[in-house]
Amino acid sequence: MNAANVNPYMVMPIDRVRSDATAGVRLAVEAWRARDPDGATRELHPVVEPGHEQEQADRTRRILAAVGDYQKKPRHLRHGHKIKASK
Repeated sequence: MNAANVNPYMVMPIDRVRSDATAGVRLAVEAWRARDPDGATRELHPVVEPGHEQEQADRTRRILAAVGDYQKKPRHLRHGHKIKASK
């Protein structure tokens, strides 16, 4: 491997790699996923394998629909609180 193909983020402190990766630097994201796959997956979006894009899109759509339904409920009904009958 020649020097032109080395990812500089592979030897930088992990805090700097994490900072640049969350800012969207592609090489930093790649290095972070290689050096700390669990941490990178928690902080960044999980990697979607080729052929599973539709699965991920369906999951995202279901989650957003559930959140939308929850937000449409009156606030006092969101957490299972019941309206007390007046006497």
